[in-house]
Amino acid sequence: MQEQDQERADAPLDAQSWAPPGAPAWDAPSSPMQSVPEAPPEVPAAAEYAPPRVQPPQTAQTGVTSPAPTFRSWQPGIIPLRPLSFGDFLSVPFKAMRFNRAVVIGGPLLFTLASTALAVTSLWLLFNDPQLGLLSPSLATSGISPETVIVGVLALIAVLLADVLSSTIIAPGVARAVLGERITLRFAWDQVRAKFWSIVLLYLVTTIAITVVIVIAAIPLIAAVVAENTAAIVLSALLVAAILVPAGFVVTLITGLARPIIVLEKIGIFAALARSWRLIKGRFWWSVLIVFVTVILINIVTSVLQTGGQIVATMTGLIAPENTVVLMIAFFVLYGLAMVVAFVVTYSYMGSVFTLMYIDMRMRHEGFDLDLARAAEARNHR
Repeated sequence: MQEQDQERADAPLDAQSWAPPGAPAWDAPSSPMQSVPEAPPEVPAAAEYAPPRVQPPQTAQTGVTSPAPTFRSWQPGIIPLRPLSFGDFLSVPFKAMRFNRAVVIGGPLLFTLASTALAVTSLWLLFNDPQLGLLSPSLATSGISPETVIVGVLALIAVLLADVLSSTIIAPGVARAVLGERITLRFAWDQVRAKFWSIVLLYLVTTIAITVVIVIAAIPLIAAVVAENTAAIVLSALLVAAILVPAGFVVTLITGLARPIIVLEKIGIFAALARSWRLIKGRFWWSVLIVFVTVILINIVTSVLQTGGQIVATMTGLIAPENTVVLMIAFFVLYGLAMVVAFVVTYSYMGSVFTLMYIDMRMRHEGFDLDLARAAEARNHR
């Protein structure tokens, strides 16, 4: 039994990455009447909606079969353990936010507040820097103070890290919500921290890839602008759009899936990118449609929030239009809060969507719904 447990733990889909906090792995239940079930065989593409028929294993000591998944085990959490429909991807993220709010909402909120505080401090120092004199009537500029530069660099790093971590820490919360388990922010952070540098490397590789694509696509446009050829400029602009829009969707889709894979399966960046590409095969255009619709919806919501923040900040500034301090406080506090809410909603919703896409694809290609049902049943019989 110990050798079987070790083999299962060394597999790419290790049970420990889905184990509840403070409990043993689900594929090794503590009851002596249960045994470790064998990993289910891969489901062929033609039968992706049907879990494979697996005979229930017997224990070596008693010969008693371990219980098969019951009806309750097929929906232990926020979704039934079956391939998801299009509507599920639009509605289930809100269920994840309610179920594991400490992680799905609290994680992005914590990171966003920290980065926003540094960004606001940086802007405040920038506007009040005596060497820059931005608020001086004479606009006399003699340079920029070192404190302003240092805080500005720290704020930029904090904003980038907040983007990386906020979109990643959601994965454990959504994955556990699927199994009906509430986890703490500390537990989710421990899982993210274990693969921190892989996540950062993924962000850097993605940024470099997007930059290279932009530079290559922009070469004809730059040449047309230099030649002052109007027709060539229009055609080059259309070419740039035709390259960047699909490339942006592909990069967003692949990296969005790679983040939960890195955290949940505890593998490296390139293995995660390769795995996300394998999972998305046969579901590419369906996945693009899901990402396209959800991005449009969340952009509408965040635009409303940001516009509301601008309106409230402007109306508050009208109270004392001559007082620069009141104007700055109204802008930074009210508009900053609206921005924080918009970012948190975006991270929570899109992070949940990508994690659900990952789980859905594993259900379709690998019969992962059977694994999850067995895990839920083993947990219930402890």
